Amino acid sequence: MMKYLSSHIEKRNLVPFVWIGLLMLILVGCTRPFFWMDDDVPGTFRMDAILEWEGQPYSLGMETEDHMNHPLRLDNLQMYISEVALRNEQGEWEKGDKVHLLDFNVQNQRILDAFPPGMYDAIRFGMGLPSEINADIDPASYPNDHPLSVVGSAGMFWTWASGYVFVKYEGKYALQAGEQLIEPLSYHCGTDDSFRTVTWELEQSIQIRRQNLTTTELVFDASKVLLGEADSIDIVMDPVTHNSEGTILGGRLMDLMVDAWTIR
Repeated sequence: MMKYLSSHIEKRNLVPFVWIGLLMLILVGCTRPFFWMDDDVPGTFRMDAILEWEGQPYSLGMETEDHMNHPLRLDNLQMYISEVALRNEQGEWEKGDKVHLLDFNVQNQRILDAFPPGMYDAIRFGMGLPSEINADIDPASYPNDHPLSVVGSAGMFWTWASGYVFVKYEGKYALQAGEQLIEPLSYHCGTDDSFRTVTWELEQSIQIRRQNLTTTELVFDASKVLLGEADSIDIVMDPVTHNSEGTILGGRLMDLMVDAWTIR
């Protein structure tokens, strides 16, 4: 009788260990245990787009002056931003997968993308669209809420064969102070050759946390489209370019825009 009781007690004592063992096997077999910190769960990185002129806040429709003292007013500024990427501590670039259309006619313009948790010390993005999604693509093939669709692109394409307009920089100017702003300024830059990459080294690394939002400011100084360290544009001599087939002026403008960005 004592032997039976002893055996019965031993079996009962083993029951919790059996259940614990089974539970551990189940958890080890799972690819994402619920109590582990899952590095595959991304965080959201947001860049708030801010427009400036010569380092001061600027809104479309405001009258200002260019570097040659021509009275000037920007009425439209739109541009595609693509291939947003962050550089991690290992020096590798983590790439977002979205295309963004910034339209400074609309307030609170933002670029949002998902990235793995971690520390990042540099930001990179493209102005325009990479060749594989630029020309020979029909905007009607995208849903209406996509920035490359007929509706979503808001007219930012020439034809489905020639491709999208990467940047529209439009307004009016006058030849001298006191005159009405009636001269047209219209820069439409595009084509695969116009694609440019902007890379910004951060003074202080940013941290992306899983399922959290991290924000920074992406500042575009529109005055630097006309005046940079290596080049300048005379809007009286060159007031228009629509380089659906590529022009020297369009390339110069895109080069100047690379240095028009600041991240802070």
